Amino acid sequence: RVFNFLRNINLQQGLAPFVVMVGQGSVSQNNAHMAAYDCGACSGRHGGPNARAFAAMANRPAIRAVLKNRGLSIPDDTWFLGAEHNTCDESITWYDTEQIPAALQPAFDQLRSDVFYGCLGSAHERCRRLMSAPQNASLPQSLAHIAGRATDYSQARPELGHMNHAAA
Repeated sequence: RVFNFLRNINLQQGLAPFVVMVGQGSVSQNNAHMAAYDCGACSGRHGGPNARAFAAMANRPAIRAVLKNRGLSIPDDTWFLGAEHNTCDESITWYDTEQIPAALQPAFDQLRSDVFYGCLGSAHERCRRLMSAPQNASLPQSLAHIAGRATDYSQARPELGHMNHAAA
């Protein structure tokens, strides 16, 4: 599965120190359409467990040996990470971070900071479309507003505005 996936997305060379598999999920208190907002490929469930399982497989030395025999060599200094993006409140759950090699920990700290900044920007962009959002909100104010929608029972569609996610 690891070989086929990496081949299908043409990620067979030039791997970065981290390859992050991010599943999508959503947690909110008042969402009449909750299953529709979770991963459709997973029958209305969160995608984080799949990302976590893939990363665990790709990090196993035995799997990497099989991949190498099939012509796909993953550098020793490349680490696969699983994560889940909560598209309602813009939070990221990182899986198995205690297994990250010590030499990669500073790079992970930077990656986590960069991803958090991306979540701030996403929240800010979403707020531009929401009448309930404060005018000219700062990035932290935007994130607070977006996160607050997840527990606001007056919000029938707390994830409104998340439909422009497109990154690889």
